[in-house]
Amino acid sequence: MPRRNRTHPDDITPTSSVTALIKGGHAGLLHFACHNSFTGTGSRVTMADGPFDPIDLASAAQLRTLRPHRPLVFFNACRSAGEIDWFGESLGWAPQFLTAGAGAFVGTLWPVRSRSALQFAETFYQQLITHRQPLGKASLAARQITRDLYDGDPTWLAYAMYGSPAATAHSTASRE
Repeated sequence: MPRRNRTHPDDITPTSSVTALIKGGHAGLLHFACHNSFTGTGSRVTMADGPFDPIDLASAAQLRTLRPHRPLVFFNACRSAGEIDWFGESLGWAPQFLTAGAGAFVGTLWPVRSRSALQFAETFYQQLITHRQPLGKASLAARQITRDLYDGDPTWLAYAMYGSPAATAHSTASRE
């Protein structure tokens, strides 16, 4: 989510804005396209005003702030599904977002290449939203197309899906 292309006015760059959105629980979809650093001390994303890491979601996880909307969280960054042992608990983006109430989480288990990661995301959303495929089928199609287009690039294997494979996306606009 750190802004690199200023043509997208909905991009959020300060950590405080991201955490406020999550604590407010109003998100239907959270998509992170960024660089995630993963070390023995955990994950970290550099935002405009400093680092953003899974512990910043502790309050949202404790209060389950995302539960009302059960958003899909797609963290399209290197090793974003990585976890560390933190005082006997798993600490990482996936457990924190899921504990906070996310309906599903998509992340990667190892470093990914930008072009194939973009292809994976585009295909995934096209299948999930445009073709109304469930999470499992959308991820399978994204894997297959990315594999076929980027022969020899293991990015297509890196994605981990947390959530029901039968989960589907829906528009809240149609329910209002």
